[in-house]
Amino acid sequence: MSESKTSQGTKNKANIIAVIGASGTGKSSFIKGELLRSYSRLLVWSPLEKSDKYGSFCQGVVVTGKISELVAQVKAGAKAIVYVPTGKDSEVKIQFDRFCRIVWELENATVLVEELSRVTMPSWSPPAWRNLSTAGRHQGLTIIGTSQRPANIDKDFLGNCTQLRCYGLNYDGDAKVMADALGLQITYEPGAGGKPVAIKPHRLLRDLPNFHFFHKNPDKTVRQGVNKSL
Repeated sequence: MSESKTSQGTKNKANIIAVIGASGTGKSSFIKGELLRSYSRLLVWSPLEKSDKYGSFCQGVVVTGKISELVAQVKAGAKAIVYVPTGKDSEVKIQFDRFCRIVWELENATVLVEELSRVTMPSWSPPAWRNLSTAGRHQGLTIIGTSQRPANIDKDFLGNCTQLRCYGLNYDGDAKVMADALGLQITYEPGAGGKPVAIKPHRLLRDLPNFHFFHKNPDKTVRQGVNKSL
């Protein structure tokens, strides 16, 4: 009899995906149009649910604030659950840690965390999130994290990603973080009199039109493209 995906533990392939970009650059169309096309079970951390509308998109149960209700829906076997945090920043961070603890107990689920900069920092993240982003493959989990400000999020998450997709960014600091994570190199464009002009890697991300992206694949190669329409 073959082993289940979860029972294989460390034999599972990691599947950790970062989707990065300023507001309106194309993150949602990629997530909804490609990453969430199929899943056995889905949990979404959605602080901006009013505009993101994952509940209606995945026809899932929306839970606002109450962790006990989230637990109840998990136990009831709901296929798609969208959790909307509420309260002060300190309360939201506690909710996030509990959300991640609940996710850790699941197997073979897809987990989407929106707006990581609200609940992690470059040198800190809740222990339960750290477990997910460093050892989620033991549970057969697919982890998807998003951010508009990558310079402000957990470095361990970016360092452990198996895929990175980056859209346009508005700040040099964010663009430099992602240019390094993607391994982008200086490029040259024709200048006055045909003399080559060097374009620094972070400028490639600052100058991206909406829906254009750089994508780092599991084999470390990087490709450019344009999002498919929803």
